[in-house]
Formats: sequence, C-alpha cells, structure tokens
Amino acid sequence: MIKAAFFDIDGTLLSFKTHAMPESTKHALRALRERGIKTVISTGRSMLELADELKNGFDAYITLNGQLCLDETGAYRDVPVDAEDARTIVEHAYREHRYDILVQQPEASFVNRLSDRVRTVGDKVGIQYHEESYEKALSAPIYQFCVFVDPGEEHVFLDYTHNVKATRWTELFCDVVPREGGKAYGVAATLERFGLEPEEAVAFGDGENDLSMFEAVGTSVAMGNAWDSVKERATFVTNDVDDDGIYHACRRLGLL
Repeated sequence: MIKAAFFDIDGTLLSFKTHAMPESTKHALRALRERGIKTVISTGRSMLELADELKNGFDAYITLNGQLCLDETGAYRDVPVDAEDARTIVEHAYREHRYDILVQQPEASFVNRLSDRVRTVGDKVGIQYHEESYEKALSAPIYQFCVFVDPGEEHVFLDYTHNVKATRWTELFCDVVPREGGKAYGVAATLERFGLEPEEAVAFGDGENDLSMFEAVGTSVAMGNAWDSVKERATFVTNDVDDDGIYHACRRLGLL
C-alpha cells in the first residue's frame, strides 16, 4: 500500500513549456493528501529556487539532490560538499575559467558568469540566475554545484576532486554532489522519518538524477518525456508532464 509519494520538479511536476504545474497534477496532489498519503518534493533545486506553488502543502522537501532535506521542524539531513573539493571547483571556475558553475548554498544560489549557456538553462527552468563573487562562493558551505560541461566531459573536475560525483538530467550541465549523496539518500532519510518502508513509497521522475531515487522506493514512474535510460529502469512509464502524466499514473496505481 502506497503511503508516500516523491516528486521531481522539472519535467515531472512542472512543465518545461509553461514552467507551471498542470491542473490535473494539482488535482492528483489534492487527492493523494485527502487519502493521507504523504507528498514529498525531491529536486535538484534549492528551497530558494522553488516556485511559489511548491512552497506549501508538501510534507517534506528533499532539496539539492538529497543534500539538504527539510520538513516543518527544520533540516533532518544536512550534508555539504567536501570543503577542499568545493574550493577546487570554485578556483577552477572563478580563477582559471575552466568551466562555468552554479553555486548552491543554503541561503544563496548564483553563478560565476552569465554565459549564453547559463542563460539557456535559466530559460529552460524558468529561473533568472545572477553573478556573485569568488569571495561569496567561499563564504558558506556549498551543498551542490551545477557544472556547465557536456556529457563525457565530467573528468575536467572529477580528476581534481576526491569526494564528489556527477549526475545529470540535461546535456547542458551536470549536478555535482558529495560521493555519499543523491536523491536516494534523501528518500531513505525521509522514509525513516515517516516510519515507512521503501515498498510503501512511489517516486516520479524524468532525469538521470532520479534513478537513485527509483532504487530507493518500491514503485517508480517515469514521465513520458523522461530520458530513455530512466524509462528503462522504471516500474512503468506514464504520459508526458504536459499530457496529464502524474494524474494518469496515480489512476493506474489506484490512488485516485
């Protein structure tokens, strides 16, 4: 019996076309809550980057790909990037200009340079990025980087770091988190907090950074717009986000 549902945001809850939640998805979320099913955001975004319609109503928030997890009482998982690795990536981006980065801290999210590629990503997800200084980047713990490199080029930072790994949901950049990090860790911590087993949870996603989340639950649903590698690993594939994918999946699961 499903007692908790975990949702990715971009391409899952929110449309890449409208940057909004389809009405059918809102209906499905209301129905799940009325049945007593806990609803949880599981995203690569920080709390600062959540759309207003996502900031209320959920029982917990797995943010920054599992590195900072919060509920109404505060943080229950808090794992920043290794300080030495963080400094290396910041140095390479700001001082040596090897690549561009998005720096994600608890109270700030910013880039080293507003390149065309960075602007393209901002347009894709409906976020307006801004630049901050090298000093700002090193002023607080960093929980995640987005490094703007092509698939296959992750070695440009992995070869110089020791305790991070990369995952991605777009060809424009990769998410960089601690080696002992990712959405699966956030899901596990959340289920423990709820007193639930993996078999009592379902996860919805579309990108490769959702694969670890799929492994942490009993049922996994890939959106119709998901990467092929994600569809192959899911329990089943639903419609696209813009074609009432969440709603149809919940009906198929007998939750509506």
